Amino acid sequence: MRAAALAIATTLLVGCIAEEDKNKITNEQGVTVSDPTLALNGLWDGQFDQAGSLRVLIYNGNVYALDESRGYYGTALLNNDNRTATLALTSYALSQNDTAAKQYVADGLNQDYSLNGLLYTVETSPQLVGDFENATATGSFVLTDDGIWPNNSALSLLAGKWTATGYEFYVEPLSSKASFKGISTDSSGCTFEGDITLLDKNDALYAVTLRERKNCPAFNETNASGYAVVNSDSELEVYLRKDTDLLFMTFTAPVSSTPVETTTDPATDPTTTP
Repeated sequence: MRAAALAIATTLLVGCIAEEDKNKITNEQGVTVSDPTLALNGLWDGQFDQAGSLRVLIYNGNVYALDESRGYYGTALLNNDNRTATLALTSYALSQNDTAAKQYVADGLNQDYSLNGLLYTVETSPQLVGDFENATATGSFVLTDDGIWPNNSALSLLAGKWTATGYEFYVEPLSSKASFKGISTDSSGCTFEGDITLLDKNDALYAVTLRERKNCPAFNETNASGYAVVNSDSELEVYLRKDTDLLFMTFTAPVSSTPVETTTDPATDPTTTP
């Protein structure tokens, strides 16, 4: 009887551990995160010390971020007991800062940032507000969820020629992934190619694998990876990383090839026969 009871208890314990483990994810940095941290998943806009513009992607505890002078990569964790989020980021100075093309490479001098903020909701819009510190400064930050995370994703939505000043980005959806090819429109010969796959059709985010990028002003890498998202302006934002090098790109949506139906007033249309 005692052996049977022990066996049942052991089975229940293993079942509980297995059930608990299903809610945990090991992210890119080898950090184990659970359900509370997943509440941070999304695209965030904000500022350090109420100045500048900071764009932040958080996905399963991984963080990519960009402002006017630096790119950031690191981890985020959420303590559900007090709704406090902790972000540990390493920033890199921008070595390419092409604001016209919206292409940014961060691979310069590094500096660590520590952010500690409260997650709360204002009129259904999640916000993170708190303080930061690095080796040379301390201050405050505010991040606001831009609300696009719940948008559905589909590879078909990416089809076509996306553009940026000096660049074209072609996406061809296939059965289980989309292939892309990027080229420069000048004589530099910059090209890059890879694949885009779905993560969850109910979320806005896609996974990106960059096979090769060459002859470009910076970030000439192979086997980089990251994410892409269609933002609220219908632009495609791409976040890529290879070791400590970061690449951020933004492209304008393809021009729709669907004819636009117009309504003509017979009274004012000279081609209309009474």
